[in-house]
Amino acid sequence: MPLGIFSALLTAIIQPLAYLCSRLFFLRGGRAIELSVYSQLLMGGVSLFLLLFFLPLLHFDWQLLSRSMACALSILLAQLCYFWAIRVVEASRLASMLGFKLVFLVFLNMLFFRQSITLWHWLAVSLCIIAGLVMNYSGLRLSLKALLAIIVCCFFLACSDIADYRLVLVIPSDNVLLRGLLASILCYGCLGLLTLPVLFFLRLQRAKLLAAVPYSAAWMSAMFTFYLSVGLLGPVFTSIIQSSRGLVSVLLGALVAWMGHSGMESKASPRVWLGRLAAALMIIAAVTIFTLIPL
Repeated sequence: MPLGIFSALLTAIIQPLAYLCSRLFFLRGGRAIELSVYSQLLMGGVSLFLLLFFLPLLHFDWQLLSRSMACALSILLAQLCYFWAIRVVEASRLASMLGFKLVFLVFLNMLFFRQSITLWHWLAVSLCIIAGLVMNYSGLRLSLKALLAIIVCCFFLACSDIADYRLVLVIPSDNVLLRGLLASILCYGCLGLLTLPVLFFLRLQRAKLLAAVPYSAAWMSAMFTFYLSVGLLGPVFTSIIQSSRGLVSVLLGALVAWMGHSGMESKASPRVWLGRLAAALMIIAAVTIFTLIPL
């Protein structure tokens, strides 16, 4: 369990960096479809290269291929909605609101794995949702389109978490680190292959491909630690711990705003900071509940 918790916390630290990198890509004139395509090609290329070294360990049966494809499709749909939303929503606010996927995730977990959820677990989920609302508050209103994109993104992220866990379960290895690595490169290798046909309709621009490298590197690193965590802790507990990324995003966003990059993040008032401190304590309480009363 300690390794799983550490991996989930590491994911919560790396993901906000990826969010900021994606925001920077859009501020430089990039489009959502471009970042989606370029990042998938970059991550897919790296994944397929790494996969060559592990081919003797894998048996590509229908179960492994279908679960890898399910991961790729759910992530693709979630990322398109995410890229749509982050064009108009600051990275720190969006990261905190993605914690709402817990609502979908709990119901999907009950549906697929028939796990019973106690009142204590519901309390932990509620604390994370309230924490997300508190962290998100900044006096700025979201448009209906942005809110819809976030909700749909949360749904597909929850589907992706379930698919990721199902993929990790069929990886033929007893080594937890190797399972996490193989699951991530299988998923993103499939995603890269799915993206290739788009090049017939989108002209490849070298400058934008290079501009997508920071986001791709950060996101791929976060996915390795995420797959490791979800294999050890399961999707719900992993997502509970990952809710701390809202606080990480807030702190990172405050640093970016303080450095004068107002186009990426706006400054927060002392009142907002006190609220975000309370939200952090709620997340710590939620993690404690799931640690003491595991599913």
